[in-house]
Amino acid sequence: FGVQTPGPGVAGLELDEKPVMLISHALGEGKKIDSALVRGGGNHSRAHPLYSGWNVMAQLSLRLCQGRDGLYYCSNWTTPGNCHDMSLLSGFLCAHAIGAEYPFPDEREAQKDFHRLNDLMG
Repeated sequence: FGVQTPGPGVAGLELDEKPVMLISHALGEGKKIDSALVRGGGNHSRAHPLYSGWNVMAQLSLRLCQGRDGLYYCSNWTTPGNCHDMSLLSGFLCAHAIGAEYPFPDEREAQKDFHRLNDLMG
């Protein structure tokens, strides 16, 4: 799930007028949502890659073409964890590969993640 403020009939409101919305992607077994509170629905099945053997194999194969002819790939499709922080980190890796400096040089733990994902992405 995620907590967000956009949505139908809400986008044009001032920030302090927008209600906080709980976005549910996977309702647990036996749980129900009060339909009176639902503002809309959507299908985001293609927004995130399936964590399947084929997709993991494709992600790990990325290192074979990453940087070839000056092309670098980043997004949740290029990371093994399929999460927002790793997706952002993949963008940092691509930016670094073409000359940008790493934005958090004093954060040792963040640098560890940067180097780990770099090893995976190639």
